[in-house]
Amino acid sequence: MNRFLMILATSALLASTAFAAGPRPEGASDKAMLEILTPEQKAKLDTARDSYQKARQDVMDSLTPVQKAKLDAAHKPMRERMEKRRAAMDSILTPDQKAELDKARGGKTRDQMTGAEREAFRTTMKKVMDGLSPEQKTKMQELRKEGRHHG
Repeated sequence: MNRFLMILATSALLASTAFAAGPRPEGASDKAMLEILTPEQKAKLDTARDSYQKARQDVMDSLTPVQKAKLDAAHKPMRERMEKRRAAMDSILTPDQKAELDKARGGKTRDQMTGAEREAFRTTMKKVMDGLSPEQKTKMQELRKEGRHHG
């Protein structure tokens, strides 16, 4: 348990360094932030992300069944909000748009994708989003605003 708490605390500390430079400029997306990075910096971020995911998996593998159950219970409200938001976004898309994104996702979650797969998915996502009708764009913007104020 002490190892779990130590790794959890370390993870929180590492995550907090992402905010050390101050708040992100208004309206700046992850994609916009990535566009200013060099290929070497992007590769370092991918390596750091993969390392974090491995460390997270090591922690998850070390949990007892009771600890896993408590963690699952704590994550349940967040998962439900994310699923509700994703369903709302899916309801805005046409069947062809959904199929294109599903194909790009390849049945994987974001955490399961490699850096190259995530980049390919982002490219497909941008293509789909650029092709939205004005009405679809408005609805997506409303969902994004709701997502920022989910508390």
